[in-house]
Amino acid sequence: MATQKTHRNRVLTLIRSYYPNLSNTDRKIADYIIKDPVKTAAQSISDLAAAVGVSTATVSRFVKRISFSSFRDFSRELTAAEPLEQSKADVFQDVEKQTTFKGIAESTFASIRSSLDQTSQVMTEADLKQATHLLLKARTIGFYGLGGSAVAALDGYHKFVRTGIPCAHNADYDMQLMQAAQMTAKDVAVVISHTGRNQQTLQILSTLAEHQVPVIALTSFGNSPLAKGSAVAFISVAEEINYRSEGLTSLIAQMSIIDSLFLMTAVHGNLQMAQSLSRVREAISQTRTEI
Repeated sequence: MATQKTHRNRVLTLIRSYYPNLSNTDRKIADYIIKDPVKTAAQSISDLAAAVGVSTATVSRFVKRISFSSFRDFSRELTAAEPLEQSKADVFQDVEKQTTFKGIAESTFASIRSSLDQTSQVMTEADLKQATHLLLKARTIGFYGLGGSAVAALDGYHKFVRTGIPCAHNADYDMQLMQAAQMTAKDVAVVISHTGRNQQTLQILSTLAEHQVPVIALTSFGNSPLAKGSAVAFISVAEEINYRSEGLTSLIAQMSIIDSLFLMTAVHGNLQMAQSLSRVREAISQTRTEI
């Protein structure tokens, strides 16, 4: 039953990540599913189409648009034998209701935990394996992020430079653009953007595409231009509220994804990588002063 609940939550999380960029018709389907996922799980594609007032073809396109290969796969993951718990979206709203400093802090931590939990749910074994494979065979790994996402890009660079794989990163947009123009199909780019539609980020993505550079994307929106233009896209789930519209929880989720990719790369790396990690650890340890 726990597995069924996880699958159901994964479906709802995916729907919410795609929701802002869905058409009005697709939103009608999404709203119906979110309102009563247990009922939806028991319906056939024709039943769902009739209930929403759309064609079966529209429902079929909708489930593919949110990353399922067929309605059968979608329905299988949505199946659940227990009532829904309170929507996790409520956790993100609680911070605005707090009147004490401690209450605001606790609500913030709760929203971060919820974001990490939901982000973990939508990650797949296949995507993690593909991303790790790309990173392990990369000649150079380039990290790209602007604004708040620049923090996650720098964190990624700081982690992966330890592996011995040549890494590139620059905080300046023009320098990032020049860096992208120098990369080739033998390299890998990790591109980070909360919305996935920042125009400067998309220009970097276009430059990388011109040079056939494989892209690993980290974004909060599964049908954003960045996600669509990448080889692998990881969704950093975030249901931001008024005081955190810049994507605070998505940043923490993105850094957690980067940590996971770093560890998977290190675990599956060769002897040379293990030696590089050891040398870096030794060099850093010499900067510590024993008391």
